[in-house]
Amino acid sequence: MRRSAVAVVLDSDVLADASLLLIRRAQHERDPWSGHMAFPGGRKEDFDRNGLATAKREMHEEVGFDIDAASAGSLGRVIGRLSDFSTRRRAIPIEMIVSPYVFQIEARPRLSPNYEVDDALWIPLAYFADPANRSKIDFEYNGRNHAMPSVPYSDSHVVWGMTLKMIDELLAVVGAGVPDGLRSL
Repeated sequence: MRRSAVAVVLDSDVLADASLLLIRRAQHERDPWSGHMAFPGGRKEDFDRNGLATAKREMHEEVGFDIDAASAGSLGRVIGRLSDFSTRRRAIPIEMIVSPYVFQIEARPRLSPNYEVDDALWIPLAYFADPANRSKIDFEYNGRNHAMPSVPYSDSHVVWGMTLKMIDELLAVVGAGVPDGLRSL
């Protein structure tokens, strides 16, 4: 089974002030996640030592941020790993395991998205923790509509699916059911 890894990047160790780095994937007809909001990341290559190396490499390729480079001015640290997510039971017929690695950085880096990324932005973690920002998005699968949980940040930035599940796991791990529940790392 294919393996992938993503970088879940927080820009502060004070969770009430932290934002997450998210990308909107560029439109490509061969990409089943085309146009979706996601974390920087991608497929593990044979030369990647492990999933962590994949997440770092893919973040550097997709948004131009080398988290290990002191010259970036926003040197970061790995603070944890969330559960693996399988695409096996999803609507997209690509079987893959996705491993999310959580990073905390000292300052936001200058980002330079590549051709795979339509947009890169920082969304406050507290925004995801606020139940008032939760909604539903219609998703068609096997000829039927399904109402999926979502968090619209704007008309063109709607977070849902596996990315939202990862964010919800992160919120559960840090004990943040509501913004007031956010604490320091």
